[in-house]
Amino acid sequence: MDTLVMQTRHVREMCFQTEAALMAELVQGQHPSLLYIGCSDSRILPSHILDAHPGTVFTTRNIANIVPPYTAAQQGETAVAAVLEYAVLHLKVADIVLCGHSCCGGMQALAHVEALEPGLRQWLRYAQDAQLHIPPEVEGAARLDALIEANVLLQLEHLRSYPFIAEAERAGAVRLHGWVYDLASERVRAYEAEAGCFVEEAPFGV
Repeated sequence: MDTLVMQTRHVREMCFQTEAALMAELVQGQHPSLLYIGCSDSRILPSHILDAHPGTVFTTRNIANIVPPYTAAQQGETAVAAVLEYAVLHLKVADIVLCGHSCCGGMQALAHVEALEPGLRQWLRYAQDAQLHIPPEVEGAARLDALIEANVLLQLEHLRSYPFIAEAERAGAVRLHGWVYDLASERVRAYEAEAGCFVEEAPFGV
């Protein structure tokens, strides 16, 4: 038998013991309240960030937590668009969390995007405009952190370019959230529109 299947057996046995009743109920259908859009980075586990249980979070992940704008979806970039349509129009999620993270390789790659392979280069073009919001004098780690935040805001703009999302947000049927997850501290910075900046949660234990 596949060794990967065997490696996960213990975890699946534990989950079956603790969640058997829940999984039997979920066989009938899913009703998640939240759509999580995040990065494919192996260091990120959405369930770890959200303390999510089966059936509560609909998820899509890709390099640099990108949402191609509506115009790109109309031209054939439909993978993320299909997730958005299903989550908002069919599952009726109440919240959409777009989550970037520290040390993002996708954001680091923007500095030399033209040297990347065609697929990566094409994909990261949907994040390139984030660089326009970073002053040239900001360099090093500070520039990367600022770029990660700017990209989250850019992707929120892309989300709102989808008419059905803009309409749902105006009607109060869905709320959009921009987060940045810090790998080292495991804390989250959340964008607050009134303050016009990302606000970091209090340290653990405070």
